[in-house]
Amino acid sequence: MCLTDLAAVSLMAICPNCKTQAERAFEPCTRCTGYFVIEDVEHASHPDDRLLGREIGGRFIVAAILGSGSMGYVYKAYQAQVDRMVALKIFHSDKVEGTLMGQRSADTSAPGSRDRFAQEARVLAKLSHPNCVTLYDFGVSADGNFLYIAMEYVAGVSLRKAVRRGLKNDAILEIARQMLMALREAHTLDIVHRDLKPENIILSYRRSTDEQIVKVLDFGIAKLLQQETDQARTAAGLLFGTPAYMSPEQCRGESEICPATDIYALGCMLFEMTCGGLPYISNSPQDMVRMHQHAPLPEFKPRSGLKVPPGLETFVRTCMAKLPGDRYADAHVALAAFERLVGQGSPQALQVPFPEASTRRRRVTVPENRISGEPIELTLQPPFEGAKAEAPPERALSMERALPHAALTATSHGQGAPRHQRSGVSTLLESNRTLVFIALSAVMLFSLLLLTYIYLSASS
Repeated sequence: MCLTDLAAVSLMAICPNCKTQAERAFEPCTRCTGYFVIEDVEHASHPDDRLLGREIGGRFIVAAILGSGSMGYVYKAYQAQVDRMVALKIFHSDKVEGTLMGQRSADTSAPGSRDRFAQEARVLAKLSHPNCVTLYDFGVSADGNFLYIAMEYVAGVSLRKAVRRGLKNDAILEIARQMLMALREAHTLDIVHRDLKPENIILSYRRSTDEQIVKVLDFGIAKLLQQETDQARTAAGLLFGTPAYMSPEQCRGESEICPATDIYALGCMLFEMTCGGLPYISNSPQDMVRMHQHAPLPEFKPRSGLKVPPGLETFVRTCMAKLPGDRYADAHVALAAFERLVGQGSPQALQVPFPEASTRRRRVTVPENRISGEPIELTLQPPFEGAKAEAPPERALSMERALPHAALTATSHGQGAPRHQRSGVSTLLESNRTLVFIALSAVMLFSLLLLTYIYLSASS
């Protein structure tokens, strides 16, 4: 059974443009040229979105919004040729002006801009690893108004939510190990992530087993959005990244970014997962940037009840050295040091039941002794839907989706949009109940008035 058949089992489909209803999603609208019908609940969640139901690149039918960010939106899209869902990242032309295009014009059809974008995307497409989200396709819209990247759609929740709930020791170590494995593959291809953060880490699961797996999202997206010359970017004092996890060299606006930059961000996340807070905290991004460059690393104090290997502090402090040369050179070196200081780890530390393919969504409780000290309820996308499908992302454990995502959803990446949780049938039933209540109230009011009239008439 393909995805369109599954979508047709219990959901009504609708054309976002003319509102024509149909029984099967992702079919061309019979009344509107250029539109496809999508699930009515997705249209109801975002009725004004102009891309829902449209086909991008002649291959991807936009089915739902997964999240949004400063540079654009992340959609779930259906690729009919291979019968799969993908995460489709759309970059606003007005937002990438002067960054992605490397010029003040937002003309995405300019040959130089398209060549640079295609060159970077082809490099990212070479990245193939179980812990990395795969890039499937890329291009420019037919009208030249936006750029898009189609990526693997991953079901799960983001590390951000897991951090907020509190991770147990085994889970922390296994997440770090799998992140390092993803980074090792990327660094081998000379790909630097540049924007590692919990929102870009998705805790997902394998379709064939209940084994959970870490997925790293958005490799190289930061570089795709930094197509200005190094001199121009440095002269303008532009910084790209998330202040809480930026390396000192990124904070200084240096143009030479190397794998050690990713190692620093990994150290920040390990500190946060273990100690329950960021190494440097400030309400001002400028102050945070300054602290990354000059402030010593605070005391490494694990959360209450968390017993970590003695070598973990040494590993984190080396990762977060101020000078790139004092850190592990890349993830290959860092992974070897991690396993020497901390141990091999076990994938079973992230094991979690996954939803049945026959259900659209179901509640899943993470075993108490696996992920955190408290039972966690997650809303996961079913395996057949496949990116940042986060338990509804908090506008993207980032096992939160991831984006997003593409990813778990979802996430993403950026902030996720709220998902509509009710089916068309339940909405109809609720509307009918309201109408019945109003009708009964009217009848009772009329009866009361009639009785009052009869009583007054009899009295007179």
